[in-house]
Amino acid sequence: MVSPAGDTKFFSYLCKMNMRRLLLLMLSVAALTGCTSKLKKENEALASEIAERREALKEHQQQSLKDAQRELAVTDSLLEDATRRYDELHRLVMEHAATMNDASPEVVELNGLRRTVDSLKERFEVLAETIKYIRKKM
Repeated sequence: MVSPAGDTKFFSYLCKMNMRRLLLLMLSVAALTGCTSKLKKENEALASEIAERREALKEHQQQSLKDAQRELAVTDSLLEDATRRYDELHRLVMEHAATMNDASPEVVELNGLRRTVDSLKERFEVLAETIKYIRKKM
């Protein structure tokens, strides 16, 4: 037969063990709750930072688009002028082709204008594609 004093000691031991477990559980919950609130604050800070960066990206894209459009307008006017001068000089050279050789100043200038026109056309195309890409990303 078990004595009542032994039962009391055993019951007291179980209570202490349960209290320790409960204390450890409460400490764990408190620690996790603290971590969770800290993580929530960090997530909110990151979310606001992401929103700020998205807004900054949008502003940067708009400014880049304006710059590219402005540069495209300048390139277009330069291309029109260079093409007009090339066409006039080409017509002049073709009219006098029989009397001119490859080293004549008009032919040399015509070749230089051809390079300029080609360069401006490439620049125009690159700027146009840049504008399309920026608009696509906006």
